[in-house]
Amino acid sequence: MQQAYSKMAGAPEKLTVESLVDDALRMNAGAFTRHGVGVRCDFEDVPDIVVEKHKVLQILINLLRNAKYACEASPRQDKLVVISIKRLPDGVRIGVTDNGVGILPEHMTRIFNHGFTTKKDGHGFGLHSGALAARDLGGALRVASEGLGHGASFTLDLPLTSPESVCA
Repeated sequence: MQQAYSKMAGAPEKLTVESLVDDALRMNAGAFTRHGVGVRCDFEDVPDIVVEKHKVLQILINLLRNAKYACEASPRQDKLVVISIKRLPDGVRIGVTDNGVGILPEHMTRIFNHGFTTKKDGHGFGLHSGALAARDLGGALRVASEGLGHGASFTLDLPLTSPESVCA
């Protein structure tokens, strides 16, 4: 599925937000199951968006993988990732919240910097490229965490129509 999406890069298309999230979840389903991480969906009805599918999937897949890693590294038994879709006045918000290890306060300002990682085998490119892709789409990628042991919440805000789809 990932290979098919990688070949369709570039053109904005009208999509349901739920289908984008479902595709990203399907690509990560095996890892969640293997690592005993539960998934809960909290979807509001939102309008379709016009967006580059591969860019949104790139962001969502990375957020879901990071949430799975955060849960896996936590000593909690009730490992959980909650994916939400909410309507904004001028767009939509996709949230990925985990109850994993959390983020140190001193890392919050660096989390989207190229090369910054807290993973032993990480390269520090995923969140950085995700933030850049979100900006290219006319949106924003944000993070919140109350610190170690309190999980993390990432939100991807997207406009209903991405800048690439607007004619000059």
